[in-house]
Amino acid sequence: MSHFPHGAFVAIQAANEQRRWDQEEEEEMTRYSVEELDTHWEFKSVRSESGAFRKPEVFAALLQEEQIAGWELVKKLDDRRVRFKRPRDARRRDATLPPGFDPYRTHYGGSSAARIIILITVALLIAVGFGVTLLANVGAISGATPVIMITVGVMMMMVLIALIALRRTQK
Repeated sequence: MSHFPHGAFVAIQAANEQRRWDQEEEEEMTRYSVEELDTHWEFKSVRSESGAFRKPEVFAALLQEEQIAGWELVKKLDDRRVRFKRPRDARRRDATLPPGFDPYRTHYGGSSAARIIILITVALLIAVGFGVTLLANVGAISGATPVIMITVGVMMMMVLIALIALRRTQK
């Protein structure tokens, strides 16, 4: 039996290490004065796992949305991370924000969990499609051509729907 870590475990470790590195880099890139920290400012970062902030129209929309709650741009760190600040007394106006508006949101766009589920679904559907096609070609499924065609057609539709859903989570 092999003692090497499972591929998924390695991927999770790599993702956690990347998050730690991103956080350390973010702290280095956004140093605040003692006055800013001790007086009347609060800070937050907004992240997009898909790198949506590379699109100027998405970045402009983010700035407009955050401005509703009084947040000001401190720095765009990269296409995935943006830093904001606002006066602490802006909290008093939070109750008057539009319904469902979260002034402390830290994520923009779809979650990585949704993308992972969609990708796994697509991979499984493709694997099943290849398996059915292989079985049909080697004659293991005889006289079932209409069933195979319907199955493959349905699977292709599911893959298309999953890809569209994945694309929408990246916006």
